[in-house]
Amino acid sequence: MSFNLVATTRQATLTVVLSLITLTTHGADMNRLDDYQWKNRLILVQATSENGGEIESLRSARAEIDDRDIVWFVNTGSDVVSNQKAVSGSLETDIKAVLDESRSYGRVLLIGKDGGIKSRESSLDLDAIFRRIDGMPMRIREMRAD
Repeated sequence: MSFNLVATTRQATLTVVLSLITLTTHGADMNRLDDYQWKNRLILVQATSENGGEIESLRSARAEIDDRDIVWFVNTGSDVVSNQKAVSGSLETDIKAVLDESRSYGRVLLIGKDGGIKSRESSLDLDAIFRRIDGMPMRIREMRAD
């Protein structure tokens, strides 16, 4: 009888621990660019100025952005603005590093759910980005599933 009690207690403890790990993982803030892999597509923008219009363009396309699982970040020079609630310091560092690395190739980056850079452009053209995403095999499967 005591063996069954010990086994049941261990199983209950293990279940609680695994549940807490799952809840913590799903509820955790996104603190690195890698945290978005397989969950979201990313658009990273190095703004031309504080009022370059990129943020307004991205905000006005909210429905299209949400439909494509896009998270966007705009580095204004003084701050990183996003469609996320908050941007952690480590995430901001990652974003600035990737944009600095790609500066000579373009100031707008599209990163796929697989984490690969899908395009580098000199300006933000959302229609072109949406067309590129809609042509991706993973996105085609998503559209068929909907």
